Amino acid sequence: MSNGIRQRGSIFTGLLLIVIGVIFLLDRFDPTFHLGHLIRMYWPVLIILWGLAKLIDYFAAQRSGEPRAALLSGGEAALMILLAFVLAGFVFRDWIRDHYPDIDVDIPPFHQSYSQSRQIASQTLPTGAHVLIDIGYGDITIHGVDSSDLRIGLKESAWALSQSAADEQMRNTDIVVEQMGSTYHVHPVRRGVFQPRVSTDLDIALPRTTSVEIRTDRGDIDVGGIVAAVAVRSGTGDIDVHDSGSDIAAELQHGDAKISGVSGNVKLTGRGDDVDLSNVSGDATIEGAFVGSIRASNIAKTLRCTSPWSDLTVTHLTGRLEADSGDISLSGASGPVRLVAHNKDFDVKNVSGRIEIVNTHGDVKVNYAAPPHDGLSVTNDSGDTDVTLPAGSSFGINAVSRSGEVKSDFEAASLKTSNEEDRGQINGTVGAGGPMFNITTSYGTIRLHKAG
Repeated sequence: MSNGIRQRGSIFTGLLLIVIGVIFLLDRFDPTFHLGHLIRMYWPVLIILWGLAKLIDYFAAQRSGEPRAALLSGGEAALMILLAFVLAGFVFRDWIRDHYPDIDVDIPPFHQSYSQSRQIASQTLPTGAHVLIDIGYGDITIHGVDSSDLRIGLKESAWALSQSAADEQMRNTDIVVEQMGSTYHVHPVRRGVFQPRVSTDLDIALPRTTSVEIRTDRGDIDVGGIVAAVAVRSGTGDIDVHDSGSDIAAELQHGDAKISGVSGNVKLTGRGDDVDLSNVSGDATIEGAFVGSIRASNIAKTLRCTSPWSDLTVTHLTGRLEADSGDISLSGASGPVRLVAHNKDFDVKNVSGRIEIVNTHGDVKVNYAAPPHDGLSVTNDSGDTDVTLPAGSSFGINAVSRSGEVKSDFEAASLKTSNEEDRGQINGTVGAGGPMFNITTSYGTIRLHKAG
């Protein structure tokens, strides 16, 4: 029986509807927005909104004298359950996209793929032109040619219930070349509102001396034979840039990156899986969370790899660097080397410059092919450190294992080795003296090996 006093409604229902609407709107405008990742990170914001809404309801009820709203009404509970299903759906969809990129989770059931190929009328590009290619979905292949023409081959693919429906989708999508000053913008044009997605694969030939910038949300990018600057950005897909005569800037979100034969600098950013860099005449920089193997070889200047779990700098990489989830190996460098990582095993060989290694929870091995001419610094924790040198090497050493022991194949009157009370230490010089070795470790053994 009602007492005649109307209970005040809560603003929380309105806030939930706004949140659901914003989520669907963001996904509609940009399906590659990675809403699932955003939800996993910031879902506690919903609890904050709930608390703010209840505080507002409480103070509003106090001012008006009305009974305050219930903590959670039946309608709000139903909306929260709906929102939970929506958020979980987006999280699961992004997980599928990340782990199984070949599966297109946006395709409705019972649809089939239909394709058609055609050529776009060629254009003559002036000297110093810049080409910007920006498509949403599809692979892009670029060939540098000895010609002044821009030639575009196009393959369109649409998912539909029938050939006629797919043809209609493809008729409503076109690729145009729009000139803006010295920039030629290659991009899709969709007729009508809320058109279904059409995948567009481009095979483009353009003058070698033309600088090019490429963007795609989903698709592989392959660029070869361009002697001007190249910039690529891919949301989901592999990147392959080769035989380039200038600087390369690449951004990746999911996929592999392969860059080779570059007469300039290389910068790779973002996140992804495997990375392979080779034959770069300038500096090479890798910044981001690349969770696969990172391989680099023949980097003429400085290689810098920065990630949440390591910071690697190698100058004049004449050999090969390989880093994966558990190991970092380096073979061949003529300049200074600095390697910082966690939970990794190091294997370093044939480095003629100064070596600095900072490691935790892993073993360190350093092998000199020739007597060292520069210093070595190793700071290790919970791991062994092994250094191998030729028999005729000359060096100074200060090595301490705080909770372990030391072992040495080298003997000299000025070299003192002690293992007492779980603490090992080596101090002194070998031969005529030379570069200084400073080695510190905890819970591990330090070994100096004499190569045969």
